This record gives sequence, C-alpha cells and structure tokens, in this order.
Amino acid sequence: MKQYRVLITDHLSEDGIEVLSRSRDIDIDIKAGIKNDELKLIIGNYDAIITRSGTTITEDLIENPGRLKIIGRAGVGVDNIDIEAASKKGIIVMNAPTGNTLAATELTMGIMLAAARKIPLANDSLKSGKWDRKRFMGIELYNKVLGIVGLGRIGSNVAIRAKSFGMKVIAYDPYIKKSKADSLGVKLYDRLEDLLKEVDIITFHTPLTAATKNMITAKEIALMKDNVIFVNCARGGIVNENDLYEALKSGKVFAAGVDVFEEEPPKSSKLLELENVFATPHIGANTMEGQEAVSRIICEQVVNALHGRPYQNAVNIPFMKSQLTENLQLYFSLTEKIGKLAAQIAKGRPEGIKIVMIGKNFEEDLCERKFDVPFSYQPFTIAGLKGFLGVYIQESVTYINAPYLAKDRNITVEETKTDQYDKFNDLILFVLKTDIEELSIAGTVFSDKLGRIVLLDRFHLDVIPEGTFLHFRIFDRPGIIGKVGTILGNHRINISGLSVSRQHTGEEVAFVSVDDPIGEEVLSEILAIDGMIEAKVIEL
Repeated sequence: MKQYRVLITDHLSEDGIEVLSRSRDIDIDIKAGIKNDELKLIIGNYDAIITRSGTTITEDLIENPGRLKIIGRAGVGVDNIDIEAASKKGIIVMNAPTGNTLAATELTMGIMLAAARKIPLANDSLKSGKWDRKRFMGIELYNKVLGIVGLGRIGSNVAIRAKSFGMKVIAYDPYIKKSKADSLGVKLYDRLEDLLKEVDIITFHTPLTAATKNMITAKEIALMKDNVIFVNCARGGIVNENDLYEALKSGKVFAAGVDVFEEEPPKSSKLLELENVFATPHIGANTMEGQEAVSRIICEQVVNALHGRPYQNAVNIPFMKSQLTENLQLYFSLTEKIGKLAAQIAKGRPEGIKIVMIGKNFEEDLCERKFDVPFSYQPFTIAGLKGFLGVYIQESVTYINAPYLAKDRNITVEETKTDQYDKFNDLILFVLKTDIEELSIAGTVFSDKLGRIVLLDRFHLDVIPEGTFLHFRIFDRPGIIGKVGTILGNHRINISGLSVSRQHTGEEVAFVSVDDPIGEEVLSEILAIDGMIEAKVIEL
C-alpha cells in the first residue's frame, strides 16, 4: 500500500488532524511555525502541505517540488500562495471557502442587533458607572424591511434568520434565479434602486468587483428612507465610506455596523469617529466552530485528492489546460473570455448555459481519457462556466468549483458537438438563456493564433477579447459612431480598435477597444446620444 506524507505548517484544529489520521496510508508531520529556508529543504518529501496564513508559499519555495502534489489552505484567502507558480509545477492549490458561512452569517445578525439597539454604547456607559437608559433608545427588527444585496450562501442564511425575527426580507441579486428567492420566502428585485426605496435595514453580501465598488454612494443613500441601518460584513469599498460618514453624521442614516473597511487596518477612516458606527476588525470568520470547519474541510479535500476521489475547492486546475494541445489551449482561454463577456452584456437572471463545440478540433472526448476531474464536462465548458460565474460570484470561482456553483444557482449546463456552423469550420458557441432573453456568442482561433469573438447573436464581428471595451448598440443612422469617437477624444480616451456590425433590422452593434478607463461621466454622455440604444463598459 502506498504511503502518503502530509506536512502541516500552521495550527490546525484537532478535527482536521483526526480526518487525516483516519487514513492509515497517510503519515502526518506537524511543524507549526517552520521557517521557509528550512521548509524548502524538506517540502519535496511530502505529497501535500496544509497551511493557514503563517506560511507563504513562494515560487522559490516550490522550485524543486519533488513529490508535492497538493497545497491546502485552511481558510478562504490564498494570498499567501503563489498560485501561478504552483500551477506551472502541476501542484493543486485548494482552500475552504464554505467553512465560515455560519460565522459570517451570525456576525451579520449580531452587528445588526448591536447597531439597532446601541448595545456596545450601553455596555460602555454602564461600565463607566452611568445609568442612562434614555440615551439608548433603539429600533426593533420586528416588522422591519431588511434588504439583502447578494443572495448567495451567506445572504441566504441571513434571510432565514431575519425571517425568524419577524422581518420582511427583500433582496437584490441579478444573478440569482427567482425560484431560489421564492424558496427562501424572499422578494427579489430587478433593480437596486427599487430595493433601496423600501428598506429599513440593508446588509451587503457581495464581492468587491468593478461592478460593486462604490455601489452605494450619496446618490443611492438619498433614495432611502430616513433612519436606515447599514450593515457591511462583506468587503470594504462596496459602500463609499465618506458618503456613509456624511449620512451618519447628518442623521439620515440611523446607524451602521461595519466589519470591513476600504483600508485594513483602517488608519484614517472617519467612520470610527462616530458614536453611531459599531465596528469590528474583520472578524467574520473568527469563531471556534468556523476555524474547526475550515480545518476539517481542507483535510477532507486533501484526503480525497490524494486518493483520487472528487473534491470541489481547488483554486487552480494545472492538469487541465497544460495537457491540451497548443491550439486547444487557445480555445480554452477564448471560451473563458466568451463566458466573461456574456456575464457583462446579458440581461436578466441566468437559467441555462450551453457550450457548442463545432469542428474536428473538438472530436476527441477530453474529459474521460486525460483528466482526473470530479465531473464529466469538457475543458471548454468548464472554462466558459468559470469566465461567466467569475464576474459576479462572491467566493473564488475556479475551474474545479465552477460546475458546482452553477448547480447551486439552479443554472442548467449543457454541452454538445457538431460538424459545422455558419461558415466556420471550428468554433466555440456559448449560449446563455436568462429569464428574459437568449444570448449567443461565438469565437474561433485564426492562423495568427489569436482568439476572436466572431458572432454576437446575429451580428458578425472581429474582436480580440483583451482589455477594456466600450460596447454599444445603436440605430443605424449616420454620425452616431462619430459622436462616440468625439466624446472619447474629448476625454482623452484613446481608441485602439473598432469592430462594427449591422443587420437589415436597422440596428448596429460595436466594440470599441480603448487604452484608458471609461468613467461614469463619459458613459452618461454616450448614452445621451440620440439613437443610442445601450452602452456598457466591458473588461476582458
């Protein structure tokens, strides 16, 4: 029987160590606090290493990885691991993103109660020798409208607990199917603005992305009722801290519970100056049970991976792309970009994704013969799912977990092959069905080895999916594209490429590649052009 060796370099709960110990073919060495110079000498003797934040896995450390196949991080973040270097060496990197779900959920409820009832202030006042009951007039949660922005794992658990308080729960999440909200008894809004007008308390459970950064500013706060309570245990930067400060100071906002900041530690956050801000130092995951859970999850995954069984939370998949031919690697990367584009231009809530592989390039069944993966999808389907889901999902989306995340959101996934399609011998077609439309995007790789977007629904294009684009749809009238160019030029935004396509229906679509960021002011000017149907900034 083959023996596996696992090295633990940080404190790990006994629950996790017990998981490893149950496998008689796994030998465990615990060297908590080991220095990297010593670790480098022995790391190649182990099949897996499990760490937390105390060990930094650098490119130099795994230069000669020996038998090392797995790096496990007992926690969510993997900032201390050079994932690219590990991938090049064929080492799987995995984490435990679900272990802290209940910890973050309960902190949200706790900080919500603290803000509503001013519990920390009352505690400090009493301990200082005062008995000032009138000062601490609070707000009940019962019968209040709770707005949840982001109805993923944590948001859903918050909804369940809030309903037990007798709260009316509404939510905004453009990527969650209404059926999921219905199953939770939550009313789902299509527009954030509509939710903001209704809430008494608002809580955020989204990642920090280009789309969610400064999602809430003074403009959005002005839409809300007076005396709203803000709760943010997700990511700093979703709510503009200066604008929230002004609203709290003026009395527009009753209180805020904050666990996360734009800068951490918050060296100069004005929020900490206010009495009606109840803050904690990013402790969402800090419970004994949460830490036990991440230890147990990562150890279970390591055991499964060593024994060739399915595992979900790898953050890379080095054995997939690297074993494709050079040409198929180009299609793999292209499909991921197509998925990313689809997520940014689609309307409605995703219900189904279909990947159509067209041509002789895709005749071989790659998923069964070459790859030890815990699902049966072709690599291109996985790449498309990762690109699509990675635009907006809070947890880290990987090639391994993308199919599971799609399943969690009730998004059906199909894949099919065919010989030829619309004049193209080789093509990847990404078909997205939402609750209001069906969107098709296709791409191919030409002889110059550059992947290109060649179809968007009925429009023929020639777009290399790299960088920042202005994508717009217009009525087919003279001068509109010229006006777009003038606006971009007036704002000193350089155009590096343009692809335009029109149909007999009287509409045109365009992708303008630019070298500089396009801000909201510029986009507003473009949207105001007569004949402009829609315009969006796309990052690929």
